[in-house]
Amino acid sequence: MTERKRVVSHPGVYVKDAIEALGLSQNEFALRTGLSGKNVSTIINGESNITFDVAVRLASFFHNSVEGWINLQTKYNMFLNEETRKKEYEQDWLVAKEFDKNFILNLLNIQIDSKNKEATIDGLRKSFNVVNLQNLKNPDMYAFCRTSITKDINEKMIVMRNAWISLAEEEARQMACSEFNKDMIISNVRYIRSLTLKKPKEMSIELRSFLSKCGVKLVILPFLAGSNISGVTKWISNENCVMVAVNDCGKDADKIWFSIFHELGHAIKNHKRHMTISLRKDNVQDEEEKEANAFARDSLLEKEDYDAFLKRNDFSIMSIKDFAKAQTVAPFIVIGRLQKDEKIGWDKYQSYKTKYEIRF
Repeated sequence: MTERKRVVSHPGVYVKDAIEALGLSQNEFALRTGLSGKNVSTIINGESNITFDVAVRLASFFHNSVEGWINLQTKYNMFLNEETRKKEYEQDWLVAKEFDKNFILNLLNIQIDSKNKEATIDGLRKSFNVVNLQNLKNPDMYAFCRTSITKDINEKMIVMRNAWISLAEEEARQMACSEFNKDMIISNVRYIRSLTLKKPKEMSIELRSFLSKCGVKLVILPFLAGSNISGVTKWISNENCVMVAVNDCGKDADKIWFSIFHELGHAIKNHKRHMTISLRKDNVQDEEEKEANAFARDSLLEKEDYDAFLKRNDFSIMSIKDFAKAQTVAPFIVIGRLQKDEKIGWDKYQSYKTKYEIRF
């Protein structure tokens, strides 16, 4: 036996039936109640709601309760809301299916399960702090967002990018932080890069602790497939500090450290202006990106020293280690720079290339 769909009528149906039973026209009814003819027409046709004022007039004319008319409108609104809710869940499920299942399960403890769609979607909505997942499709979700690439970004990339940033923001909300002090960062660059010598867990604790004293909330999250994002810098006005968020895409420690310094460069230069999103494989180099890259490059390895090292043209592992020691950095920083500058091959010294992996 097929289940019949429950339908709730708009209160205007009852108004129409009642005035027809009294033998009144819509205009006559409008004159007797003090409502406009247009208002009566839109109510009868289900195009406008029974407001409190209208309910008072209807109750007075028909000699019944205001609450009765309000309840009829409320029941109808709830019926419409339920229909809309069902459609939104179906639309949101299409978005939910696009996420990396392992990322969502391991980081958020949410299983993308077709047998329990609503629970899955509710969990994702809460995690990303949105009313529905469709909102993640909005390229302007972050009003003061700035990125050097504005084209060739598809809808899925926008969804994943917005979702990842939402998670980073939630992580940052849990962190305590001093007010932003760019001079403190600049004067302690050597100490910051010396943390590359630490083991990942120890490094992470010390780096976050120090940067929090500089007014920077450092968030390091796993990479979300499809987001094409490497880092984000965002000014937090109510705390007068900055969120710097990076991920472990590729797992290469030298690239992760470059991303950290790159975002710090954005924070130092433009911390109060806008959110800056750094994308992977970003071939569009505008002035702000160039400045952030230069800050990262020359902070990790001092420019004059690196230029002198290149002139010696000795890229043996012993030479690299000696130079790294003089710069107070891990050898993988020097190796990564040499590979980037095409001084050595990408396959060279792989056993010295440290990998970081963010634990869920």
